[in-house]
Amino acid sequence: MANSLPYQVVSHDTLRQGLPSLKGDAMLKHPVELIQQESKKQASVSQTQMLTNLYGSAVPAKMSIESQILGSFQRLPGLHSSKLGLESLTGTLDEFGFESYLGLPENCPDAPPDLHSQMEQRLHLGGKPVARGL
Repeated sequence: MANSLPYQVVSHDTLRQGLPSLKGDAMLKHPVELIQQESKKQASVSQTQMLTNLYGSAVPAKMSIESQILGSFQRLPGLHSSKLGLESLTGTLDEFGFESYLGLPENCPDAPPDLHSQMEQRLHLGGKPVARGL
């Protein structure tokens, strides 16, 4: 799956987003990054199994529902969603990686995308104008 070529499933607005490129999605990931992702998945599975053995199946189910609820909240497009509740539930709040200080939107030299055009795109309102009958 990691070596498969991506394909575009949604239409691309070239005037607002520039020319489409799937090159970044087709690039191979670094082996250390793959190991880190697998270790996080394995730790999650082992924690779920441990909680099931200790408390029964209700506690992992409750935690799964809570993480789904906290992961679904997001701000308007263009605004950063911190997902603080999900980070505190999963324990990633204390982690400090390179993404915590590199690539922040306030350090980007480009202008932030227009909020209205992003909402039009999300709600599929930026299409063809509607013709009115006479």
